[in-house]
Amino acid sequence: MRIHFLTSSISEATGGAIYDKNFFRILTTLHPDVKIFDDAYFTSRKPCGKWGSLLYFNRCYHGTMPELFDCDYFIMNSRFYTRLVFTNFERLKKKYPHTNFLVIHHHSNYMEHSGLLRMIHKHYELKVLRAATTLIIPNQYIVDHLAADFGLTNAVYLPSAFDKKSYEVSTMNYNRILFCGSIEYRKGLTYGLQAFKVIHDVLPQYKFHLVGGIPPNFAKYYAGLQQYIRDNHLEDSVIFEGRVPQERLDWLYSHSDLFLFPSMLEGYGMVILEAMARGLPVAAFNNSAIPYTVKDNVNGLLIENKNAELMGKRVCELLHDKARMKQLQLGALDTFAQTTDINDLNHLTQEYIQSWN
Repeated sequence: MRIHFLTSSISEATGGAIYDKNFFRILTTLHPDVKIFDDAYFTSRKPCGKWGSLLYFNRCYHGTMPELFDCDYFIMNSRFYTRLVFTNFERLKKKYPHTNFLVIHHHSNYMEHSGLLRMIHKHYELKVLRAATTLIIPNQYIVDHLAADFGLTNAVYLPSAFDKKSYEVSTMNYNRILFCGSIEYRKGLTYGLQAFKVIHDVLPQYKFHLVGGIPPNFAKYYAGLQQYIRDNHLEDSVIFEGRVPQERLDWLYSHSDLFLFPSMLEGYGMVILEAMARGLPVAAFNNSAIPYTVKDNVNGLLIENKNAELMGKRVCELLHDKARMKQLQLGALDTFAQTTDINDLNHLTQEYIQSWN
């Protein structure tokens, strides 16, 4: 069986990358001869355009797709749709009718955009999703979204999973609020800082720790966040941790009182469950996949989308009420207990791959 796997690289940079890496690990255990096409593969090719640019990759992929598609199973992540603008999938499928085209889809990227740009991204992203023989989906929200909005029902649901080991549970008396995620526009940190300003005005003893790397194209966004902090005299209360070792992240999770997650778009939000594993109530906006996990007054606070002032006020009320904090902590721990164990996901993934012809 010939299997081709398209990726930029095998990494653990994000929750989605970890999921893809785990799928690839199981795949290569069962089929050691899988051929990987990563960015390093394309470095020897010299089409027009600057290395690393979308034009470069579109030209590379356009010229290579017949080779990639000539197999029994061709697997890729849907986020590569920006590199496939020139690709004619209908022609490829006619030429290689026996190729099974598998697309791993974590969330609909077009939703990050607005206006004309949103329409363009939606067109090319859907072109890839509609061409797929099978969509591998790690979360129920995306399964429901694709079926309801686009009639795409060819999904195999292999749920995101966690190491269900015993974690240190927070005593919630640290005067610390935590965020974890990339420092980028989609994560809603403008609203997060505005909410924290409301909290700080009432509870000045609290610190806000933000864990996550800054993507190169979001340096200006990060600078704007820093300017807001200076303008509102929050320099001593907001701490950007950057990317941290796992040991430091574990310590922050178990030594915080609440997880503040102002993200505007999530396909799943693994960090929400990672926080709940330590017993942290989660305050988040009511959008995308978030209400699939965060239940208002059960395991956290679900707040009107983009309403930073309301988020700040409700968090203040919660932090004042220790009995309610404890109640939501129990709800958070129960929510995590019901998630899929990584060993169960590995078994499901192995069964799925073994079902291939």
